[in-house]
Amino acid sequence: MWQTISYVSTANRSLTLPKISELFEFVKTTNDNLNITGILMYSDGNFFQILEGEKALIKELFRKILIDPRHYDIIKIFDHEMEEPSFTKYNSDFLTINRKSKHSELEGFLEKERNHNPETFNSVSYLTNKFMQLS
Repeated sequence: MWQTISYVSTANRSLTLPKISELFEFVKTTNDNLNITGILMYSDGNFFQILEGEKALIKELFRKILIDPRHYDIIKIFDHEMEEPSFTKYNSDFLTINRKSKHSELEGFLEKERNHNPETFNSVSYLTNKFMQLS
């Protein structure tokens, strides 16, 4: 069974832009190797992430995320099972998406959330729009 978790957090002030760039490359490589799909965005001192993958793997990864000192004030937006992933790979970058460029996988994910999880759709939609405006 597939699981998806999304959260927002505040970056530790000691993280420099080069360190965040290194983190994004590490996360992308690791998640691709583990068959985890989703998206990680950074903007204005905050992270927003959507993770998709095998349930036990995603649950264990999120436990590690919760104790990672590179960020704090972690707010879980949702945590639920899914039939199939919305993303084909893992995406991470400072400018992962913006209003000038379409990101069809993210749009597809939001549409699934609207249809299957309306209780979390407004929060996720609001956050992705905020991150897109700030990127």
